[in-house]
Amino acid sequence: MSRTLATADTRPRPFLEIRTRGLHLTVNHVPHRLLTLVTTLGGAAAGAFWYPR
Repeated sequence: MSRTLATADTRPRPFLEIRTRGLHLTVNHVPHRLLTLVTTLGGAAAGAFWYPR
């Protein structure tokens, strides 16, 4: 399937874009290792918090 001129020149949309006053944060792709680390630590912390109850 060929790309047309209109789609060939456009940049892909970022995964996450935050604009707040002077802060402009752009994440172009999903940081898989960071998401894995946060999920693992969050699950372990939640388990440690709720287990004694």
